Amino acid sequence: MKIVELRKYLIKPNKKHEWLTFMNNEVLPYQRSKGMSIIQTYTHTDSNGNDYFIWLREFENEQARQDVYKNTYNDRWIENIRPKVFTLIDKDSIEVTLLNPVQL
Repeated sequence: MKIVELRKYLIKPNKKHEWLTFMNNEVLPYQRSKGMSIIQTYTHTDSNGNDYFIWLREFENEQARQDVYKNTYNDRWIENIRPKVFTLIDKDSIEVTLLNPVQL
């Protein structure tokens, strides 16, 4: 059964454009090159004016998810990409929810 992750990040104030550019030019191409399937990306602004980035990623199963994670979150990610990520989003705000399909 396929697994879908819903990921939600609080974008730091005045960093929305920079975050979206970084995701488009760096993060998404890198993750796709490592086998990550990205279903869709979204933004949301709450009633307090906080900007959020929300995205959905899909995996064939839990083993595939773990394999893609291992392939993606390597030394290049740790040394070159992750430091920039946390200048643009609030590290403590990261929410990852595994969605369960419902047949209706």
